[in-house]
Amino acid sequence: MGRYFAVIDELGKDPDLALKKLDSVATSTQLSAERMLLRGQHDRGERQVGDTHIAELTVQSVNLENSDPAAGKVPTVAIDVCWDVSAVDVLDRDDRSIVPTDRPDTGWTRYVVANYKYAADPVGGWRVATGKDLKQAPCRVS
Repeated sequence: MGRYFAVIDELGKDPDLALKKLDSVATSTQLSAERMLLRGQHDRGERQVGDTHIAELTVQSVNLENSDPAAGKVPTVAIDVCWDVSAVDVLDRDDRSIVPTDRPDTGWTRYVVANYKYAADPVGGWRVATGKDLKQAPCRVS
């Protein structure tokens, strides 16, 4: 998850970087969603300043079934992540912040990380496949 957020942050900061780098950390619907979000930011001349931090992380489930990768039956891990964007700003073309003043600095998302290449790469083949925001109390940030 740390690598995932680092790549998203890096691409948000530098609109000249190729979005192909997302392929190293995301797949499936999460890959499409992040590509669309970052492409939109880049097209509007927006850029990120600062980094997202993981404040809390809890593994919810692990399923190592790899019976039919072509049909999506691959190993998955569900992880609840409390992210902290208190140090993140998004600037427009004129270097003005476009972050709403009421934006929450923390939030919870349940990510499902999948490995479609488990047989060949059981360690390095993991990618974030989906993410769904959770409605729960904010986490504590240190």
